[in-house]
Amino acid sequence: MILGGAAVVLLLCFSVPSVGALAVPPPDQPGPFHTGSFTVWYLVPPYGIYRATIRYPATRDGWRAPVDTSGAPYPGIVVANGFAGSSWNIKWIPQHLTSYGYVTICFTPPHKLSWDATQWASGFRGGFDALLAQNSSRLSPIFGAFDNGTRGAIGLSMGGGGCVEATGTPGACIDAAVGLAPAGFPSVMSAARNITVPIQLQVGTLDGLVSPQDVVKMYTSFLSNGTIKEYVAITGGNHIGFIDEFYARFGQRFGVDKPAEIAVELQHNISRRYFTAWFQYHLKHLSEYGTYIFGADAQHDLDDGLLADLRYNIP
Repeated sequence: MILGGAAVVLLLCFSVPSVGALAVPPPDQPGPFHTGSFTVWYLVPPYGIYRATIRYPATRDGWRAPVDTSGAPYPGIVVANGFAGSSWNIKWIPQHLTSYGYVTICFTPPHKLSWDATQWASGFRGGFDALLAQNSSRLSPIFGAFDNGTRGAIGLSMGGGGCVEATGTPGACIDAAVGLAPAGFPSVMSAARNITVPIQLQVGTLDGLVSPQDVVKMYTSFLSNGTIKEYVAITGGNHIGFIDEFYARFGQRFGVDKPAEIAVELQHNISRRYFTAWFQYHLKHLSEYGTYIFGADAQHDLDDGLLADLRYNIP
């Protein structure tokens, strides 16, 4: 459904600074930080061992590169792929977020072919524990660099469902979340009702694995109107358009998903514009990014047809 009428008026009138007043680079562009990385493993019973890559702002790009302390401590964001996916085929998300000054941990669950969304939710909770352990170790590249008091979560498909479930689990201490085409299993929908922190849902209009109608239902019927929430529908995007481009092209060739009507690169650009601005606005409290999610720039995306639907709720 195209946003229209009174909703458009609300969008245009929402009081966020304009880009002209407080100019920031479009958040679909790379951020200013280099990226260091290293691999960790962490155990979450009863599921087993999760393998993950931690990325962090560094003085240069590279494996275990020296941490850039200029903006430390940095908020932490846990990232997850979906069913049959791994951390290495959704790298574009943590790489982009790390360039904006976040410590990210992107995990692969022990059982990639499982339909148990709680396995992914447990990976989010365990991911924050792993960041905290590395933050406390003098031998770790991120020693003292993680702000444990500021946490975000983002996931795709099963990882998106796990992100929603983890965010709605008591004691999760997640401050903002983004679900990309989140899988709507019963445990996910039940937890969605408990969410009280800002949450954004994204989906492509041609998603053949998680229908936009199901994501809209999660937004309207399960996420409370008492919390800040947003629904973003990317025109012509599909499900596998949220993974790394090489793997998305491969999957498209074999008919894994409905054919997309936009390039993977464009879907990535639109998606990261919204999830990066979401975290900048809600985790770092940088109000100048509001234009990209609630204000004039978001309205331009709707008017230009990049988005088929944009809804938000600010209680």
